Amino acid sequence: MWASKSQRNLAAREELISLHSRVKRHQNICAFSIEVIEGYIPPSFEKSDEVIKFIDSSLDDNFIFASLLDVERELLINAMQPENVKDGNIIIKQGDVGDYFYVIVDGKVNYFVNGVCVGSGTRGSSFGEMALLYNSPRAASCIANSDCQLWKVDQKTFRNLLANKKDMDEREIENILKKVEIFSRFGNDALKKTVDAVTSVVFQDGDKIIKKGHVGHVFYIIREGKVKATDIGFGSSSYVDHEYTAGMMFGERALLTEEPRAANITAVGEVSCLCLSREILEKVLGPLQCIFDRAMTLPILMSVPILARSGLERLEMNQLSELIEDLTFRKNTKLVDNGDRIHQALYIIRKGKVTVTNPDGLINTLKSGDYFGEQTLVDKNGLSNETIKVIENTTVGVLTIASIKAVVGELSRLGKHVAEKASTLDSSILLDDLVKIRILGVGSFGKVWLVSHKKTRKPFALKKISKHELIEAKQVANMICETN
Repeated sequence: MWASKSQRNLAAREELISLHSRVKRHQNICAFSIEVIEGYIPPSFEKSDEVIKFIDSSLDDNFIFASLLDVERELLINAMQPENVKDGNIIIKQGDVGDYFYVIVDGKVNYFVNGVCVGSGTRGSSFGEMALLYNSPRAASCIANSDCQLWKVDQKTFRNLLANKKDMDEREIENILKKVEIFSRFGNDALKKTVDAVTSVVFQDGDKIIKKGHVGHVFYIIREGKVKATDIGFGSSSYVDHEYTAGMMFGERALLTEEPRAANITAVGEVSCLCLSREILEKVLGPLQCIFDRAMTLPILMSVPILARSGLERLEMNQLSELIEDLTFRKNTKLVDNGDRIHQALYIIRKGKVTVTNPDGLINTLKSGDYFGEQTLVDKNGLSNETIKVIENTTVGVLTIASIKAVVGELSRLGKHVAEKASTLDSSILLDDLVKIRILGVGSFGKVWLVSHKKTRKPFALKKISKHELIEAKQVANMICETN
């Protein structure tokens, strides 16, 4: 139940998911190690409707409570008890084993790690949630910076509320993972470790799960519901917006390449996801580059316009994915020259960079996740009008025309090719040569104007960006990546 209000919220959510997975693995603690009492009745402390609404709203920002049913959530809130703390008193001491989770009603609490203040919380903030799940030492000290009013609940109450769901959830998660390609070949031990490290998160309709340009640390598998990927890619390749449904994964590319997220991912209706952090993927599961390369291929194929618009069945897409073979080329290799006879194939860049020079001399730089060669699949000419050169050691996945024919039969089934976007501007046009007509749109860092060339009257879209705001938001590298 995440409200995607800002970059800070997105980053904080992924950090909390990573922390959750890290504690589960490194502490190696059963989340329900305490004795579960049959017929347990949680305590109840009287609260006004206003207080209940306030606590409920405060829980919305914490994924740990996202899987609770309404009745369980109500019992948990009823079980929370008030506590008053004087200015300067220690609420939580780093290193102690925790047993309470707190919500701040009034006042300010500072968080210290090894004696250094790393943050603070005020009304509506919460802390100590890991104590509800694990018998792990507190990661920070929490000290009242003023007189504080708090609500708190103990781990015994929380665990007894969820105990009956644990076994069922683990079996369900294991069954879901078995159907995901990257986990389908895992042995029981590796699969069990993965299940133990998984975190469940629920998103509401319209929630921004991934924001393009952010650096990602979490990988997602859809448990229930669907999401939509929009504005896909940083390079010049054109992609079709794509929906992901139950059993599909997203967010894996950024985990492997350490590049910014390459698309916006938004919840369509309520969506339940299984999440794994990069740290856990590497430490628990080991190197996944080869496995992910194969798993990433399918969503790329499903977004390439000529295939996405062909009406191919999911089975056919899977078969095409299986027929892709990887090739590696060294820096400065010229894959094709203008006028050469073309090799009909679709190329997906796994890693590295290539340049594509078109007949007008415009140069597009393609990187990991981009593709080229789409037009050759329907080209009747047989000769290339582009020059494609490897500018750093590059690995590509190759899907030949023969492989496509073997799966789809008649090539007439293929959809319409969409021309690549030119990423290099006409340097002969100067700012003084343009006349502003009207604003087309306003973005986070500037405006887009409809302009006209004074002599030719040719229209252009002119994007004006505030350098100060770009630097302040630490988005310079992403903007450079977008314009290359």
